[in-house]
Amino acid sequence: MSDKPVLKIKSNDGDITIVAINNEEVSIKPINLKFIMANLWWEKEPEVETFFNVLELTIKNAMKDVYPHHKLVMDYTYTANDRLHDASEIDMEINHLKADDVDVEVEGDNIVLLGNDERGFFKKLTSRRRKIVENVHKEL
Repeated sequence: MSDKPVLKIKSNDGDITIVAINNEEVSIKPINLKFIMANLWWEKEPEVETFFNVLELTIKNAMKDVYPHHKLVMDYTYTANDRLHDASEIDMEINHLKADDVDVEVEGDNIVLLGNDERGFFKKLTSRRRKIVENVHKEL
């Protein structure tokens, strides 16, 4: 095994599993997307922004279990095919992850969220102008 911590992100039909590995230690943290998204929809909370926050905190907690650190730096990019509240497809890619100045190897660094596209014809036609590509830098 390498001395470098590893973060694996796996998905399976509405669930995302975050696995942090460092030497012999392993931490597994599940995220049940259907449950989280249903609650956010019911409470009329912003789904995507809250999902990003839950994902960031879950990654931090999984890494803290196997590699105690004070600061986790995470850089990611997300792309949405329309404004966030209208988007039916959101692609998130983790570009860089660092725990206390130690690079973390990330496997499965791309997460794609797909939903029903309920936009009308003209909204779909003009969505190219509203497409969002945003780089995010977080220190947790």
